[in-house]
Amino acid sequence: MAQSAARVPSPSEAPPTGPGAGPEGPDGKRPWYNPRTFAAFDFEPFRWYMGAMIWWNAAMSMQMLVRGYLAFNLTDDFRSLGIVGLGSAIPMLLLSPFGGVIADRTSKRLVLQVGQSFSLLIAVVMAALLFADVLEFWHLFAASVAQGLMMALVMPSRQAFLPEVVGLKRLMNAIPLQTAGMNLMQILAPGVGGFMIDWIGGGSVYSVMAFMYAMSVLMLFKVTAMTPEEQEAAAVGAVGAGRGPRGGRGPRGGGPGGGGSERRGSTLSELRGGFAYIFRDRTVLGILSFAFLGSLLGMPIRMLLPGYAAEVFGDDGSTLGVLQVGMGIGALGGALALATLRTERRRGLLLAGSAVLMGVAMLGFSATSVYVVGFFGLLVIGIGSAGRQALSQVLVQEYVEDAYRGRVMSLFMMQFSLMSVGTFFVSVYMEQVGPQFAIASLGGLLIASTLIYLTLVPRFRRLA
Repeated sequence: MAQSAARVPSPSEAPPTGPGAGPEGPDGKRPWYNPRTFAAFDFEPFRWYMGAMIWWNAAMSMQMLVRGYLAFNLTDDFRSLGIVGLGSAIPMLLLSPFGGVIADRTSKRLVLQVGQSFSLLIAVVMAALLFADVLEFWHLFAASVAQGLMMALVMPSRQAFLPEVVGLKRLMNAIPLQTAGMNLMQILAPGVGGFMIDWIGGGSVYSVMAFMYAMSVLMLFKVTAMTPEEQEAAAVGAVGAGRGPRGGRGPRGGGPGGGGSERRGSTLSELRGGFAYIFRDRTVLGILSFAFLGSLLGMPIRMLLPGYAAEVFGDDGSTLGVLQVGMGIGALGGALALATLRTERRRGLLLAGSAVLMGVAMLGFSATSVYVVGFFGLLVIGIGSAGRQALSQVLVQEYVEDAYRGRVMSLFMMQFSLMSVGTFFVSVYMEQVGPQFAIASLGGLLIASTLIYLTLVPRFRRLA
């Protein structure tokens, strides 16, 4: 769909002017915020995209907390948290690559709308079970499997859609803003969900989730994508633009794929082509492998927090909600700091530093049973988590060729399903050694493995 001239800059276009576009507003006064931080909001489609994603992220954040809370209270067993997480992980592991093929073939916006409508249906069913007071643990597991199926087929489209909305040049700003929106909802939605559990019950929480999914579906109708020509113009100045399509392989040509077009074949042949591309491009492979490493070691704490909070800080929904808010505040601050940066140098080292910060914070968090100290420990964990997630996604998006974007992002998203598999084994380990020692072990391994990775993979240290 053609866009207005104000939306897509030409290669020679100067920085945008107007309200909030520069260091000073139209009245000559400096705004209270840094306009560089929110530059991507100059694009109307990005504003609608962010609105849709905020509703979605709010529903998902609330669901993660409430489902874990219900599972632990039904079973009083850490392993139930791991089993519920495993229910989502299995379909995501098996089907995410197919979601990547769908993303490369189909309208990404339509895929998102269909997937979120399916999530709305799941929320309605869960609310009905809770209001009828017939919820059992297997219902939670079945809902987790269904949600994992949806995520596997939809999330690659979500990740691959953003460059079509803002162009590659603004990903270093747009992706942290997207991460900030996600983490803002991790501040608000779990806190609201935790209090709602205590006040009016889980059925009401799932009813609110259904409304959030519906709002996201409606707002996506307002999101339009750039044409290939507009994306090409907006890519000028992006990382890698001067050395070929993000990988030094020569000029673009032949189609939407950057270094030449890829002939469409069967689904399996396209899957094989995607895997072959990843192993051929060592830079993309290095970024993906480090992202997987960070997720396996750094993210289980989020899914296991309901049980951890019950054992270490006391068992009630409000306590859990406040602890989630601490992690969300840190993640929001870290994401906004990244959105403000305009650096194209040593981002590989900055990514590694975020992982180390997260590991150090996990060690500190695990060493205390004082509620207030734990809150600030989770805040620092959130800062490191935001940096790790946003930077790894920015680097993948900027270095991957367009024709493979959906399939590469499907593998990028598989880190979250592998994290859920890892969470199951960590939950068993936690049951044996205790929650605090288990989290300390993960933090120490994250620090050590990051330092080893930097030593053995010099390419990663040189990432721009």
